[in-house]
Amino acid sequence: MPHAVGHIATVEEYFHQQDAELIEEMRRRAAADERHRQMAEACGITDSKTLEALDRLGYDETTVTLLELVPLVQLAWIGGSVSQPEQDRLLAIAGRHGVSPNTRARQQLMAWMDQCPSEAFFQGTLGVIQAVFESLPSDQRIARRSALIRDCTGVATASCELFGWTSRACAAKQKLLGEIEQHFHAEGPVSRASANAI
Repeated sequence: MPHAVGHIATVEEYFHQQDAELIEEMRRRAAADERHRQMAEACGITDSKTLEALDRLGYDETTVTLLELVPLVQLAWIGGSVSQPEQDRLLAIAGRHGVSPNTRARQQLMAWMDQCPSEAFFQGTLGVIQAVFESLPSDQRIARRSALIRDCTGVATASCELFGWTSRACAAKQKLLGEIEQHFHAEGPVSRASANAI
């Protein structure tokens, strides 16, 4: 009999644990759905896979507005640090994107300029941007891509116009700028990078 009672207690504990795990999973899913809803309201992205990719990369309803600034941050970090001219240019471009001082988005942008994000973060973000662009009507897609390349060029030239393009860092910036331009001007089906990010 003691064995039977112990067995019943074990079964009850098992089902109690299963219920607790199910409830916790439902809470996590509800929290994720709410984050996705808030991001969708903030940026206009409604595709669930894209929102999930943004969530995995660490974006939220305030920092998702920085999405198209991340390639600029990536360019600025070539050479091992973000120079003052590059920071000034990035902040000016961010201002045109509606990133105001004393906001969480501005604080996050400053943090990225202080500490370089991971290569996985950069590549994942490029993939999401590509997926977003490919969901747009042709005229909007072309305009957004052109604006992104223009902004990337502005950051790349911020220091290199002063020091010349012959330095190793500036040559690397020019190479990455060419890769970004090629990446975002590729027409046709969803790119491998965007598919992998989502």
